[in-house]
Amino acid sequence: MDAVRKKAQELANAILESQEYKRFVAAKAEVESHHAALVMLRDFQDRQLELHKQQMEGKPVTEEQTEELRKLYEIISVNPYIRELFEAEFVFGGLMLEVQETLSQALGLKDAEDEANLADKSPTVEIPKKKIWTPGS
Repeated sequence: MDAVRKKAQELANAILESQEYKRFVAAKAEVESHHAALVMLRDFQDRQLELHKQQMEGKPVTEEQTEELRKLYEIISVNPYIRELFEAEFVFGGLMLEVQETLSQALGLKDAEDEANLADKSPTVEIPKKKIWTPGS
């Protein structure tokens, strides 16, 4: 069992050294260093959490609530610091998903057919066209 833990630590260290992780950490720090961006992001996350809790309580999320959250996402994604964080988080999440899929396949928990079906549905990142002025830019 110690060999498994050792390899897991090696994997964790490799992830810590990956460009995807470093980009994510840098983007997060950049958002945290800009108060306005941090407030906007926290407001979005709070609203997102509210809707998730509502859903978990068995209360339906209305189309208006979904649309409001989507519009808020579009607005905050125009902020370059938040946009970079979202993009970095997306790329890092993709790396973590690949690691999980590799482990699942190697352990026989996932077959190659499932993998092929997922590969056909590649996710995309939509970058807003509008730009806003931000201090220091």
